[in-house]
Amino acid sequence: MRIHLISALVIASVIMCSAQVEKQKKFSVEKIINNMDSLRIAKMETGKGMFTPFIAPAYTPEMKFLISVGGLYTFKTQKDNPRLERSSIPISISYSTNNSFYGIVKLNMYGRNDRYRIVGEYALRSMPDHYWGVGYTNAKNKDKSDSTTLYHRDLNNVLARFLYRIGNDFFGGLFFEWSDTKASHMNDEMATDPYILEYGTNIKSTGIGGVFQYDSRDDMVTAYEGRLFDLGVTYYSRLLGATSEFWVFELEYRGFIPVSKTNHRATLAWKAKIRTTVGDTPWTELSELGNPSDFRGYYWGRYRDRSMLFGLLEYRHMFMRKHPNKKGSYESKHGVVTWAGMGSIGEKLNDFDHWLPNAGIGYRFEIQPRFNLRVDFGVGVKSKGFYFNFGEGF
Repeated sequence: MRIHLISALVIASVIMCSAQVEKQKKFSVEKIINNMDSLRIAKMETGKGMFTPFIAPAYTPEMKFLISVGGLYTFKTQKDNPRLERSSIPISISYSTNNSFYGIVKLNMYGRNDRYRIVGEYALRSMPDHYWGVGYTNAKNKDKSDSTTLYHRDLNNVLARFLYRIGNDFFGGLFFEWSDTKASHMNDEMATDPYILEYGTNIKSTGIGGVFQYDSRDDMVTAYEGRLFDLGVTYYSRLLGATSEFWVFELEYRGFIPVSKTNHRATLAWKAKIRTTVGDTPWTELSELGNPSDFRGYYWGRYRDRSMLFGLLEYRHMFMRKHPNKKGSYESKHGVVTWAGMGSIGEKLNDFDHWLPNAGIGYRFEIQPRFNLRVDFGVGVKSKGFYFNFGEGF
């Protein structure tokens, strides 16, 4: 009896010790993570530059299964200004199972005392692509196949915005775009398309325009609160090297509202945008509904026409951690989002007769404070996509 009692006490002691060890291990791992977060935040508070690399798989309707490699570099243009947000340069290079290559680098820069801002992007694409023609009817009724929509596309594209603060939250500035598109290996249907016959398969677009903006957001990349009202007018001219002459008018409105008193990173966000073109607009510069930033899940370029309108509502939630880091923060690096929206295309602004739904869910991982790695799964009408990128969709 005594032997059994001693054995029971030994077993109980072993179990308790094991549980204590596991608890200590768990606490040690959490402590290490919290210390790393604290060191990372402390480094960023000094204004030093930081680079975070990444490699990840993804799937999109255009590229199929792909591998993306890249990184995020953040920095401050004014280290002695604690209120100035960090500027960022995300870069990624992707290669896919259908031999698609896609490289992109972006710039979101805050100038001294946030008196000016520079937003830029360079994209390079060489990939099999699909062209359904222009208008809702073609996009809806034409089957996607090698003999009806397939061609090869090579694209170089440069975008740049230079904004200067003209009031408390008001900005004005210039917009510039240069793009060069080459279409080859076209199917017979695409070769006889009216827009292809009129504008050709080697299209250059060079435009310059003006931008007026009201921006009360607390951050350009990952906003938790504030509003953005953006009006842009761009003129593309043969004098600048464009294939044809046309105008592009864009109006965009975004809003962000915190929805929790205990978690300021729980945000209700929305975006509404309208875009229309006037003049001899080539098929490459028409308004398109569906891309990795807004209508995620639709094939990029399937729904195109002179005019486009859409609205999105998105809920974003970043979780809280159980134990604070050395800074006393309970903010976790993990989060989720979900969104839903509607959009339409038409030749004119009063031709929005057919509406397309869009919805999806996503996961967020904060690789640097206020900079998330974005993984989204979006669905549309007979279409879906899985996206991997830096920053929020909007």
